[in-house]
Amino acid sequence: MRLLLILPTQPGDDGRPIRKKKASVALNLNLALLAGYAPQDVEVRIVNDFVEEVDLDWPCDLVGITTLISCAPRAYQLGDEFRRRGAKVVMGGFHASWFPEEAARHCDAVVIGEADELWPQVIDDFRSGRLHSIYKAEEFPKLTGLPVPRYDLINQKQYQVEVYPVESSRGCPFSCEYCAVTKFHGGVHRLRPVGEVIRDIKATGSRYIVFVDDNIIGNKEHALELFQAMIPLNIRWMAQSTMLMADDQKLLDAAVRSGMRLAWVGVESIDAQALAEVHRKINQVDEFERRIREFQKRGVLVGANMMFGFDHETREHYERTYEFVARNRVIPFLYILTPIPGTDLFTRLEKEGRILTHDWAKYTSYQTVYQPKSWSPQEQDDMYFKMAVRLFNFKNNFLRTFPGIQLNNLKESFFIRLAAFIIGMGVGHALRCRNQTHW
Repeated sequence: MRLLLILPTQPGDDGRPIRKKKASVALNLNLALLAGYAPQDVEVRIVNDFVEEVDLDWPCDLVGITTLISCAPRAYQLGDEFRRRGAKVVMGGFHASWFPEEAARHCDAVVIGEADELWPQVIDDFRSGRLHSIYKAEEFPKLTGLPVPRYDLINQKQYQVEVYPVESSRGCPFSCEYCAVTKFHGGVHRLRPVGEVIRDIKATGSRYIVFVDDNIIGNKEHALELFQAMIPLNIRWMAQSTMLMADDQKLLDAAVRSGMRLAWVGVESIDAQALAEVHRKINQVDEFERRIREFQKRGVLVGANMMFGFDHETREHYERTYEFVARNRVIPFLYILTPIPGTDLFTRLEKEGRILTHDWAKYTSYQTVYQPKSWSPQEQDDMYFKMAVRLFNFKNNFLRTFPGIQLNNLKESFFIRLAAFIIGMGVGHALRCRNQTHW
């Protein structure tokens, strides 16, 4: 049996798949994890459609396609093509879970929810000739006893920076209006056994790890145990975290000792009214800069997730945000507020009649798909891109990456910052071209 697992790219305006020569880093873990569930006699391939062409004529028996919202139209194209060639197609992921009837028109089976406990059954049913049309996770799986992801199937030559994805937890206890994580993974922070996380880190065969958790310190006791267990491994890692890590000196110091070199923190907005609008209750705007400094003085680069398009924004907000990012020398991850189906934000804006399109290919987080309160969608896009291009010019890329190099660890500190600089320049080029694909 041959199994093909696909991460689809986004379609361009002409319907053709958008591709890059290289992506930034390998952040997708779910396909490698699903490959780990496959029996040993199953030949498995993983294709990242963002960076390589899908071989439609590879003689596969079963195709698994994951679906993020902006990639769903491309997933449907691929599903149709493989079914036309006689293969059976299974779709899962966020979008197929919200719209199983839509996805079912392009595949033979839809997996709704987390697939961990369903995937072995899907393979067994396929081999027995009794594949069902719907597989639904009735509860959130416990994260114990997961297989080792098939890291050997991740082609690092396709990425600018060698980093392997590892998971230590799932879910988020917060209920921010715009976020799909709580809706898909649940409002409980589920934890993996630390020993199994360490096993996966070792299985990568690499010193460079990215944790795909939505909040690496969602459970501080678990996080501290994990960090302490990682210290002997001599690895370097990055992860998403709330800024609250900066208030726990013991936890932050353990993270740095264990190899944390970049922290993505959820700034979201420097406007307190905007944060209140979407129920982002854990952020305190007046504490942002102090907390950023706590990371930076330990040699940790700070990546700031930020969104634009809140109802309370003014035109001046974009200039103030530019000054905040430049002044604090954070690496900005910039998005336009996007109402993902299944979220409370989508429900609210749809009730208000403000959703402008159901063309999922436009839900890239880099263009406006709803009606803003104070200006047109085009004006909002223009303000966003104008600010983003300024933030990713050569000067700002240099100033936020190379200052802060640790002289007592010069080689490592330099190369980590060089990687961040190279990625930043690539983002700047994409922005100047108004390229709205994933960065």
